[in-house]
This record gives sequence, C-alpha cells and structure tokens, in this order.
Amino acid sequence: MLYYLSVMKMAYDGIMMSRVVEQLSKEMNRGRINKIYQISQYELLIHIRSQSQNKKLLISIHPMYARVQLTHLSYPTPQTPNALIMLLRKHLEGAYLESIEQIQLDRIIDMTFVGTNELKDTVKFHVYIEIMGKHSNVIITYDNQKIIDCLKRISPAMNSQRILQPGATYQFPPMIDKINPFENEYQENDNLTKIYQGFSPELSREVLYRINNGENFHEIMNQIKLSSSLYLHKYNDKEYFHIIELTHLHCPYQSYDLFDGLDKHFDLIDQKDRIKQQTSDLGKFIQNEYHKNILKLNKLEKTLFDSQNSDEYRIKGDLLFAHLHLIQKGQKEIIVDNYYDNTKMIIELDERYDGKTNAKRYYNKYQKAKNSLHYLHEQIALTKDEIAYFDSLMTLMENATYYDALEIKEELENLGYLKKKKTKQLNKKKNKFHIETYLTKDNIKIYVGKNNLQNDYLTFKLASRFDIWFHVKDMPGSHIVVHSENLDEYTIRLASKMAAYFSKGKHSSSVPVNYTQIRTLKKPHNSKPGRVILDHYQTIYIDPDDTFFNEISKID
Repeated sequence: MLYYLSVMKMAYDGIMMSRVVEQLSKEMNRGRINKIYQISQYELLIHIRSQSQNKKLLISIHPMYARVQLTHLSYPTPQTPNALIMLLRKHLEGAYLESIEQIQLDRIIDMTFVGTNELKDTVKFHVYIEIMGKHSNVIITYDNQKIIDCLKRISPAMNSQRILQPGATYQFPPMIDKINPFENEYQENDNLTKIYQGFSPELSREVLYRINNGENFHEIMNQIKLSSSLYLHKYNDKEYFHIIELTHLHCPYQSYDLFDGLDKHFDLIDQKDRIKQQTSDLGKFIQNEYHKNILKLNKLEKTLFDSQNSDEYRIKGDLLFAHLHLIQKGQKEIIVDNYYDNTKMIIELDERYDGKTNAKRYYNKYQKAKNSLHYLHEQIALTKDEIAYFDSLMTLMENATYYDALEIKEELENLGYLKKKKTKQLNKKKNKFHIETYLTKDNIKIYVGKNNLQNDYLTFKLASRFDIWFHVKDMPGSHIVVHSENLDEYTIRLASKMAAYFSKGKHSSSVPVNYTQIRTLKKPHNSKPGRVILDHYQTIYIDPDDTFFNEISKID
C-alpha cells in the first residue's frame, strides 16, 4: 500500500478502485480518445469513443475528492486549451486504450494507450493516475517510462526522492507491504487497514462489524468482488459510500450503478467547488457587498436621527439672539430661559466667538441638517435596495450550478459591480439561458429560474401569459413557473414547495408563497433583473423540504 494512504479518510479506497478498473475495462475496451480537456485546476475530462458510444472519463486529483470514473454529467470546457492540454492532445488524441491495470490493490491506475507519432510510427503511452489525497497526480509517460508531463509537477527541490516533471523517469510511490484480501485468509485485527491492501477505515469497520455478526470473511470479499453498485448512506447529515452496504451505520441508503452513484454523490460537491475555483470567489464578493451595505445603512440611519433633531439647533440660535446681552466672548456655555417650553436650557458656546457668531453657527447647523434630510432618505432607500439585492444573490448562490454562477457574475459585471475581463471570444453564439425544467407525474412542465437573469427571461419572455407564477413572499428566491392555466391543489402545493425550497426560507416552516398568472405581473421601471410588481395574487403557506424531487423528473 502507499505510504500516503494513512492520512486519507475517503471511502474511495483501493478496493473500490479495483471495481472501478474492472468497469472501465469493460466499458472502454479499445476505446479511442477523441478529445482531452482540463476543466479545472484538478480535473481532466477525456472523451472516448468505445463500443459505438461516446463516453466521458473524468480524472480528478482534487485533494479531497480525487477519483477516476465515467460520468454522465455535463462539465464546462474551456474555449482555448492550455499548454499542457495542447501537449496531451498532440500525443494522445486518436490513440486507443490497449489496457487498464491497477497496481496491486492500491489507488494507482496504469492506462496504456497506443497511438502514432508524426512519422506514423506506432507508439505506446502510459497514463498513470495516482489517487493519494493532496499528493494525487496524473503522469503521462512514453513506454520507456520517460515522463512527457504531469498535471502536478514535482521538482527536485520539492522532493529529491521522487521527481515528477518532463524528462524524468517515472517511479511508483513507496509501497507498504500488505496482503491481498481476495487471496489470503482472514487475520484477526481491530484495524484491517494495517493488514490488507486497499482497505479504508470505513471498509474495515464494516467488515469487522459483519464478522462480529457471524458473516464469513471470504463471503464478504466475494460480495465485494462481484459488486457493480454504489451504496449511498446518510448518517448524521453526512454522506458515506462504498460498493457494499455499510450496515454498521444503521441508516437508510440508496443503491446505484457504480458510476451513476459517484455522479450522484459528487455532483453537488463538484458544483460548489467549481463555482469557488472558477468564478473568482463570487460568493465571498456578494457577502462582502451585503455586509458593507448593512454597515452603511446603520451609519445613514444614525445621521438621519441626528438630523431629525435639527430643530433644536434653530431654537438654540433663537435663544442666543434673545440673550446676546448676557454673552461674553470666552464663555463655554450659558444658561438661558427657554420661552418655548418655559424651562431653563444650557447652550454650549465656542469660546472663540461672540454671542452673535455662536447663534449664526447654530443656524448654519440647522440649515445643513434640514437640507440633508432629503438626501439621507434617498440614500437609505437606495442602500436598503442594495441590501435586498445582495441578499437575493446570496440565496441564489446557495442553489447555483456553475453556469448559474457565471450568469450571476455576468449580471454583476453588466451592473458595474465587477470589472469585465477582456477576453478573446471567437464565434461566440448569443447566450441562451438554460432554464431548469421539470416534469410532474401529470406531464406538467415546471420551470425554475436559478439567478436574476434567468428569472427575468423566464417570467417576461419564456412564460406564456396564462402560466402560473410562484415566489416566496417578502424574501429572495427563484421564480417558479408552471406551464398550465388551471392547476389542481396537488400541483399548487408541489410548485409552492419548490418556490419555498429555492428561497431564503428553505430551512424555515410555514413559508408564505404567492402565486398568480404571468399576465398580472409587471416589471418595475429601471429596476434590477428579477424584480416584479405583483397584482391579484393568492398566498399559500408551506413547509419546505426536498421530498418533491421524488415527484418530478428533470428534463435535460
């Protein structure tokens, strides 16, 4: 086993890798590489044509979510390849997969491809995939093990024992001697990771639990060997997975085909990580703008409070003029009769000036405060609008996909909050919003706007006049549009649940949701995207949860 494995806590262990390799061998046998993309800092996406089908091989060396799998998910691909991808395409595009092997039961895969060079000579290449937490890597070599390049280069200054850079000779990481659990007898131990190749702590706990409950070690390993499924368990708000049921967790689970299960588990994780990586930490910017405006509002309201007491300045000016004969230059204060309320008033004075000048200074303060009231009310209204706007963006970011987040970024650029980056855009097609669309059991379409640009497009362009529009009351959220004129109670509650779920009220109870026909909605003049004016609406109160996903199917 690899030395690095000891620091890993992932369930994507060597045992699971063995099942992944077998499935890849079946599905990619003699498959030919069509295209290679680097879709993020940590990920390669390889399009392979095999068995008359186009397939997508995802290779991730993410420090937390490293893995190899076939995927059905859609990933954003860069318009222009970087230097590494240009090199890989030069050597590997058009090459076919000759073999795929796992090194012992470790998380190292050797994929051998056969292609041709510029002289049309047959050439073999190796793609070594090392899944080792933060040390994960992809290394491409010639058949003589000379490294062509790596996804992550390791220089002699970084590691003198194992150099991973072009021109160096590839060597496997140091191994720890352990025995193959498929070929050897059971050896009693309270931690099977110390004895057997490919065991993660989670798998060790499961196997020990089963043995303690009377199951045979060889029967367990045989079940693992034959498994082509992935079991997803939710325990204490965390998701665990493996290729056999994790009975020791004593919690509900769902089973999927191996690669479908990996897609299911990593989809949301990948989306959030991709948003963070590739949108310049957009979420943090939105949060900062929100909190900045909260502080601004507090200051404005304090200033307004002070300004609303401006009449006191006028009264002090009047009283000083009435008592000029009592004021001498150098006085710090004076006590006078306040004929407005028949009380005594202490008035602070600037000792540098006489009584007349001090009175004029109070009149100036009064006039300044009076003139500022209109400006302050205007600024407070604008600041409250900014707070509501960035609050809505924070809510939308919680459920945003990568493409949703890019559109939010575009919106902020168009409004001037972010500076647009100058990029070469060749033959760029006019942007068409991809609105999430679902189908109910009654074949009714439901559309979900995932950002303000989508909300605008959905409500005022895509939707028909008599479609029904849903939105949470008095809080940020998605626009939900049901493509139907007459809705039964079931569909109304279903759409309301979706509106509540895709909103700031997601974790609340009894959330009010307004609904009305599209034709009753109006867009405020010169407003930000996503704003509407409601008229003739109805309200339903709903408890949000995610169970509605079981009642609808997504349309790609």
